[in-house]
Amino acid sequence: MATIRPSVKDTARQRLTVIMVFGFLSLTACATVQRDARLPEVRTTVGDRISQTIAWNQNSEQDRQAEDAVRRLLQHELTASAAIQIALLNNRHLQASYERLGIAQADLVEAGLLQNPTFSFLVVTGSGGTITEAAIVQDFVSVLSMSARKKVGEAAAQRATLEVAKSVLDLAAEVQTQYYTVVGDAQALELSRQVVDSTGAAAELAQRQRSAGNISLRDQTMQQAFYAQTLLDVAQAETQLQSDREKLNRLMGVWGADTNWKAPTRLPAIPETLPALDKLEARAIEGRLDLAAAKKDAEAAAQALNLTRQFRYLGPLGIGVAYKREPDLGKFWGPTVELGIPIFNQRQADVARAEADFKRTQERVAALAVDIRSQARESRARLAAASSMVHHYEAVLLPLQQTIVGETLKLYNGMLVGVYELLLAQQNQVQTARQYVAANKAFWLAWTDAERAIGAQLPKPRTSGRNTEESESAAAPPPADSSANHSSHHGDTKP
Repeated sequence: MATIRPSVKDTARQRLTVIMVFGFLSLTACATVQRDARLPEVRTTVGDRISQTIAWNQNSEQDRQAEDAVRRLLQHELTASAAIQIALLNNRHLQASYERLGIAQADLVEAGLLQNPTFSFLVVTGSGGTITEAAIVQDFVSVLSMSARKKVGEAAAQRATLEVAKSVLDLAAEVQTQYYTVVGDAQALELSRQVVDSTGAAAELAQRQRSAGNISLRDQTMQQAFYAQTLLDVAQAETQLQSDREKLNRLMGVWGADTNWKAPTRLPAIPETLPALDKLEARAIEGRLDLAAAKKDAEAAAQALNLTRQFRYLGPLGIGVAYKREPDLGKFWGPTVELGIPIFNQRQADVARAEADFKRTQERVAALAVDIRSQARESRARLAAASSMVHHYEAVLLPLQQTIVGETLKLYNGMLVGVYELLLAQQNQVQTARQYVAANKAFWLAWTDAERAIGAQLPKPRTSGRNTEESESAAAPPPADSSANHSSHHGDTKP
């Protein structure tokens, strides 16, 4: 430490100057961390993309109001929008992600703080008396680099804010996907139960015919096997529905009595026409928050690289005040300077590391942009194909199956075909309806994937006049009366 001693003793003016300098440094270093300072930015970003609201649970009155809102939503038949809103208010994983905002804000505040000054004190006693030395030194590099460090911190905080907002949108998309899965499961289960009724009637009839000696054991066994398989299909469908409900429960963060919510048993009708998808790729590049966060990450890396390059040759630079008292000579005050000399370490490794990190972030932005464009094109193709498939079922396959059942019923009433032909026609009709439900569910899952691809909700055009329930009306014909007179391959039989 090099110390410059003035030839005069300290004065009140010198003391006042020292107090003012370090008082100023202390004031500039004072700052508080507001944990939720960036939450409004998240709310705005999310609000531009979905209609639901978010809340950060911090044990306030607003949090209790959010809990009441969740309870009210669960008391009514659950909709996709309500399920998303419940999850955004109640999902604990999302609440944990909000803490990243507090961490990012703390990092930003820390970037704008000066390093603490160092204080040294020395007392040496000898035959000539006691010598006392003291010094307080402030690292001036932290003062010079404060502006650059704040830019790095701000870019990092913006990246964290965008990532948290993306977590909100990802949860909303997951909930919507799972909601349509649950409703589709319930609809498919209902149709599976209709198949059980049909095959059960056929199995009962076959048993009566076998007792009367009109059919072979093989034919009876085949009907019983069909019936047994449909019972297994129903059991599997019930298990799948329960499993998917639990997945939705986890996403919504509900447990106990709150899991007894009711949901529709029909998927919504698909739109007659799809929204314009020609600009889906451009919208994805513009609206995806993960790409925006990656760009902020690259911006922070660029600022960090500039900071490292600017101060690579400037080692520790301490400027402060020194005090010394010697016997017979009195007290002395003066400035002190500490300067690190970059001889062995000129921060080559730090510069190389910062350059590599900047290059990594640039490549990640480019790669993510390519992926996003591909995802947008893929989701557009899937959505268009799913829409065409559903319309094909509604316009062609379901009406054909309804006609087949109607004509078979006429032939059955005229005793031109047996009851097994009628039951088979009904089973085929229900099977087609099940495939239609699967196509309808695939459409809404593709719709959700398209929204996830662009990072925003798609506008829902006018829906088809023929809803799902109407499209399935032909899938639930009244079962044939197994006790009526009928004809079969083995002749007319009255059980």
